[in-house]
Amino acid sequence: MTRKPVKELYVDAVDAKPRDFDYSEGYPERWDYFETCRCEECNKIILVHGEEYHHNVEDTNCRGYLNTEGPMMNFFYPLPHLTHLNPDEAAKLIVDLPLCIICLEDTNEHGLALTGGGMDLSWEICEAYMKLNYLPPVHFCDLPGMAGKRLNTRTKWILAGCRRSLKVVEQRARFTREHLQSISKSLLAVN
Repeated sequence: MTRKPVKELYVDAVDAKPRDFDYSEGYPERWDYFETCRCEECNKIILVHGEEYHHNVEDTNCRGYLNTEGPMMNFFYPLPHLTHLNPDEAAKLIVDLPLCIICLEDTNEHGLALTGGGMDLSWEICEAYMKLNYLPPVHFCDLPGMAGKRLNTRTKWILAGCRRSLKVVEQRARFTREHLQSISKSLLAVN
């Protein structure tokens, strides 16, 4: 996969924070999901929309195993203004990550949900945002040191994305601080 340069990623999600969401109820009236997985035998990408499997490639006689579960943890990670991708395309971009695309029907919001758990998946969450053309949320940028994790092109890209997210938030804070100083001066001039 070609990685988009960090400077070209959208800043819309840098302030995004996870929200509690109960995936054990309301399907498919309140929410729906799009997940992709690779067939363990033929390596084809299979789209799962809700509970339906879709072969987006030519049919084969493959009897390989599909490992797909849908959302597993009760968190919704917002994807602000997801207009540059449809949910099918977005799901394909994160095929090798333990996340799926969620669509909330009542608010027309899109987001991510974990399809597995058991450890800190901040690296994978950041990578999913980046594969979807967003800088990662600062909430996840305090990446854990993981045993066996190596510095390679993938981890360098994720680290660069996190540094860029922090820089964006720092710049916004500086602009707000300068604006408040300006307001303070103008109020002082009135007195």
